[in-house]
Amino acid sequence: METAIKNEVVYGTFLQDRIVAVKPVESQGKWNTLLASSSENKNNPFLYNKVKRSYDVPLNSESLGGGVKTILDDQKRVKIAKYAEKYPLGMTQKEFFENELNVTLNTAAKSNENFWRVDRNGRVILTKEGIKLNLNLPLDMLKYLILLSNERTICPSYDNRNDKATYEFMLVDESKVTVKKLEQASIKSKAYIKFAEITQSKKSTVAFIKSLGRTIPATATDDWLKNEILTVIENSPSAFLDTVNHPQYQEKIFVQEAIEVGAIIRKGDKRYTLDNGVELGDLTDTIGFLLNPENQETKLRIKAKVDLATRK
Repeated sequence: METAIKNEVVYGTFLQDRIVAVKPVESQGKWNTLLASSSENKNNPFLYNKVKRSYDVPLNSESLGGGVKTILDDQKRVKIAKYAEKYPLGMTQKEFFENELNVTLNTAAKSNENFWRVDRNGRVILTKEGIKLNLNLPLDMLKYLILLSNERTICPSYDNRNDKATYEFMLVDESKVTVKKLEQASIKSKAYIKFAEITQSKKSTVAFIKSLGRTIPATATDDWLKNEILTVIENSPSAFLDTVNHPQYQEKIFVQEAIEVGAIIRKGDKRYTLDNGVELGDLTDTIGFLLNPENQETKLRIKAKVDLATRK
């Protein structure tokens, strides 16, 4: 956490310059057990603002000797500018928070003197409204660390909020979520630009659906075709872009067209053969076969069948 540059002292910090929002994981069923059971509550598990949850540092298991779990490091030292005179050799994370909060943070202290059990700052109270923590403030950082120690009920990030059914709250770095939302918006924007490009003609619209290995129904209308592509985009804009930008996009279309005219036989989802029974392998193998210069005569034969069917 500290480095020396040209013999200059570089100070570190136990704080972080970011805001973290603590928000309920409303999609989980855990909250239903915290309220009186009723059909109305199930429709809105956060119906009552009075519902509160209290989180403090959990206890160690008996195999670890019991007692309050240690969440503050008391070994590694970091030079803190504010305490440079008092701690010229640096201070530990535990010493830093003890000085900032003017308390003793010994986890082994007697129950009636143990900060982690008797001090209100040693626990975090949450309601459905959640809270915001400024990790540049010592008390807020301590609350953040307390919440992190509750691994069973507090999710450490937005992305992992559905990993455990026991999660009640999640720690959301709003700056990261904002960046992710912007990235997703950019991907979606590119997808719709590509959608407009593809749907300029029926041929390219049909070709995209064929690239997915799908057969076009004889009754398919322009609106049906476009709606099928929109469904792909809505399900995953990035997957849609991966498909249209794939270096073998045209080859995938060609394989599907060859299947439709019977020049290539698809057996199951992954096995392909020529119409004469020659094994090709999976889709990647099949495309590789068609791209191989030694197999161009076979490819031309297949293309002739596709072209003939197209002209009919």
